[in-house]
Parts: sequence; structure tokens; C-alpha cells
Amino acid sequence: MNAESLRPGLRLATRARLLQVVNIRTRLVRPSDAPQGFVAGRRNIRVLLVGSGPVVGWGVGSHDLALPGAVARALASSTGRGAVVDVVAHPSAGVRRLRSLVRAATPERYDAVVLSAALADSLRLPDPGRWGERMRAVLREVLAARGGAAAVAWLGAQPILASATDDVGPARIAEEHGERLNRVAERVCREEGAHFVALAAPPHAESARPHGPAAYLFWARSIADALTPVLGSLPAEQPPSPQSAAERVEAIDRLRLAERGRDARLDGLVGTAQRTLGTEIAMFTILDDEKEWPISAVGTTPREIPIEQSACLHTIASSDGMVVTDAVDDERFAASPLVTGPAGLRYYAGYPVEAPDGTRIGALCVFSRTPRDAETGEFDLDVLRELALLAQRELWRWQPDAV
Repeated sequence: MNAESLRPGLRLATRARLLQVVNIRTRLVRPSDAPQGFVAGRRNIRVLLVGSGPVVGWGVGSHDLALPGAVARALASSTGRGAVVDVVAHPSAGVRRLRSLVRAATPERYDAVVLSAALADSLRLPDPGRWGERMRAVLREVLAARGGAAAVAWLGAQPILASATDDVGPARIAEEHGERLNRVAERVCREEGAHFVALAAPPHAESARPHGPAAYLFWARSIADALTPVLGSLPAEQPPSPQSAAERVEAIDRLRLAERGRDARLDGLVGTAQRTLGTEIAMFTILDDEKEWPISAVGTTPREIPIEQSACLHTIASSDGMVVTDAVDDERFAASPLVTGPAGLRYYAGYPVEAPDGTRIGALCVFSRTPRDAETGEFDLDVLRELALLAQRELWRWQPDAV
């Protein structure tokens, strides 16, 4: 028996019984940390995961252990580049809700977009033809937002029977329906120029625990195998999307950073940057439309810097951080009071920090009164890159109303 052969009343009853699967999952742990996984490295690849199913991270407590972290590690291994994977998840998102989730996430900011709704919809037993046309509309919108680039993937519905449920009959019907949706999705992806990624059952070691780190690593490998041929051909240096000072101000206001006091975790990361790189000054700075100011700093630092004198303003416009080996020889900074005045700063390295919506609002940076060579600057940037991503997570973690 399949979904199409069920009488309307029995079909509704089957749907209701399938809610057992959903209810079981809502009792599973899922990530509560910042919705991102990353592997620090040069020339970062940016990936967006959107939807339900494995994107949600059922069964693990952090996104590092869930699909974002697993995909970041798989892509970094395949491409030799850094990877930052953002996730926008909704536990029950089907293809109808997927469109609004994708729009809000601004897919044009990413090198690749991975969509997941088939598993949630397989529990609803939709008509495959109508479902396929809705899926096609979502794919076309994402592809158009990204200028037609082909690094868009659709995740198939993974097997349902591995999920914890005693009601095998309805689960089998839903799994068979998911297979029908998968066939439709594979055809639509082929016709629209997207990648269909089939998600097989995890290896036998995970059969008793379908939601766990090993399952996400297994699925991440399939996703990376589909995307790597496209992502591996990306230009080595890609400038970030232009953004205005007004956008920075709005992002800073949403994070309510003006209310933020000292943060021991941020202070620890900034202190690590200063000690590891052996500089006189290290800062985590924020830039609005008029000034730059540190929300955490080590060393003698000004309370604020006029925006026109800011080195971090150039950093947030860079593709992968910025190093100034000797400010005296750099026409952008040679006449700056920070260089010519009592501070006597000569060396700078910084890596940008983003708000959750991707707006670059500041940088983790270091200053020294002694010039350094380019090779040392590249090493410093490698360290700052990883610390900046950790600082970014701390920035997102802060809940003003809980203070």
C-alpha cells in the first residue's frame, strides 16, 4: 500500500500517526549555539544550509557536531580552503516554507546553497507532481539570486524507518513516499541545473542511533562530493559584497552592542591574539558610520578612532583579512596620527567579524610599533582568522535581555 492508494480518511489517519515521528524528534537534543560551523583557512568558501531534516541537527548539542561543522570539514578537506557554513533551520519546514527561509537568508552572499525539505514533506504525503513544481520554483529563485551559478544542492529524504518509532506501517508509507519525492527532485534538479544529493541511511554503526555525529559526517561527505567540483573552480580571491555604513549601523543596533559591557570570553580571545602574535596592542573593534571603537582590547588603545583613520574599515572591505607590514610605506595610513603621532604604530593585521546576517561590522586586529615582513604577516593572519571566527560566535551568543 502506498500514499496514493489510501482512502482520504485513512490518509488523514496515516498522517496523524506519522506525527509520532515528529513528536519523537522534538524530544531530541538539537544545537543551541551560534548557527554556524567553520574550518578556519584562507580564501573561505561560504555555504548556506536551509530547511529541515538533517539541517536541524537532531541528536547533537552543537553545530560543530551537526551538519554545518561536518560540511565545513568535508569541504575544507576537499578544496584545501577554509569553509564557513551558516544554517537557517526550521524543524518542520517543507517546500512551502522553504522559499521564505531562503529569501530571509540572502542566498546571493554565498558560494553554495544547500536546501532540505523532502523529509518533512514526505511525512505530509503531498501529491508528487504539485510538490515538484513548488520545488522547481524554489530552485529557480535561488539560482536567479546567485546569478545562475550551479552550486545549489537539494538534499533527498533520508530513510525514515531508521527513526525511532514503533508504528512501522505509516513510517513505511512515508518512506516510500519520500522515495517518490526523491525521484521527482532528482529530475527537477537535472532540468534546472542544480545538484541532487541522495542521503542514504548512515553506516550500520549508526543504525541504532540515526541522529549523531557519525551520521552527519557521512551525509556531509555526499554533499561535499557534489559541491567540490564547482567550488574548487571559484576564483582564489573574491571581494565581499559591497555594504554601506547604514547597513553596519543597523546590524550593530540589532545586536545592541551599545549596551554590552566587558565580556571575559572576548577578552580572553583578544588576549590570546596579543600574546600569540607578540604585539603591543590587540583589539576587537566595531565600526559604525562615524567611528571605530573597541569592545575588547589589550594594550594602550584609544577609546575610539575616527572612521576616516580606521584600518579596520579597509579590513572589512577585503576578501580575506588585511596585513599592513609597514604603515609608513602605505599611502592609506602614512599620514595617520596613529602612525605619525605618539602611538607610532607601524604594523597592522586584521580579520573581519560579521553580524548574523553577514554584515561586516568590525574586526579582530593587532598593532605593533615595529614593522614585520610579509611572511610573518601571513602567519599572523592565519591566527587572527581562527580567533576572529571564535570571537564572532561569542558576539552572537550574547543575549542582552539576560544580562
